[in-house]
Amino acid sequence: MTRLLCMFMIIAAACSVFAAGEDEILETARQYYEGGDYYNAITEVMRYQFLFPAGSGFAQSMLLMGKAYYRGENYRAAFGALYACGRDYAGSPAGEEALYLAGYIQLVKGETYDAGIIAGEYRARYPAGRFVEELDRDACFAAALTRDPSGSRQGIKAYREKYPEGKYRADLERLENTLAGDAVRPRRHLWLSVLGSAIIPGFGHFYTGHYAAGTLTLLSNALFIFMICNGAMMKNTYQIVFFSLAEAVVYQYNLFSAVRVVDEYNGKRERDFLNNVRLGMTASF
Repeated sequence: MTRLLCMFMIIAAACSVFAAGEDEILETARQYYEGGDYYNAITEVMRYQFLFPAGSGFAQSMLLMGKAYYRGENYRAAFGALYACGRDYAGSPAGEEALYLAGYIQLVKGETYDAGIIAGEYRARYPAGRFVEELDRDACFAAALTRDPSGSRQGIKAYREKYPEGKYRADLERLENTLAGDAVRPRRHLWLSVLGSAIIPGFGHFYTGHYAAGTLTLLSNALFIFMICNGAMMKNTYQIVFFSLAEAVVYQYNLFSAVRVVDEYNGKRERDFLNNVRLGMTASF
């Protein structure tokens, strides 16, 4: 009896699957997507593509799949689905949007070279396309990501002249603020950190804003040097040897840290800048 019941449920489920039409399945996938349930949105799209491989909404299903993958942070799968849609359905509204979004994803990932190639492909295929303004906006961000602040500012100026009431004015204002903040937070120089630390122990920490560590390093070196001098005055060989070894260790650590803290500072500065640039871009979908 249990087996018969299970078979009946399976048959009923299969019938409901095949009974669902193209539009119903795609609409269900869209509802899942709009509700933030990207896993089920992708599942519904896959079901549609399996049941209707030549369906009229196949291009839309690929576009929706790419968007859902992107929202689900599977950028590799999102790019694959979108670029395939843009290639296979060139000339269609879905194909046009998918091609633009494929380049947008590459830009957000920091793959500016690949994003530029796709942007060129889009402009060649759709010279008066729906996403030309988005590409002009993206070019400003691409210049910033490639560390070309002057090119980015020129792009921002050109965008404002071309689109006085542009949709992405707020994005470009955020980008300008990020560029300005980066300009007032300059890189730290390794040679200066090491040279300064060789003369004044702890200089590298002060130079990169680690004031507590810099103070501790400076005072430790001063204390050990004082104890060495005190031992020499007291003619205490043990004290001289002990604190000389301690001073050698602390002083070498000071020089090593002078290199490390500059690398950490510059690395964090670069990561913060790139993250702020990416976060300043409003998603186009």
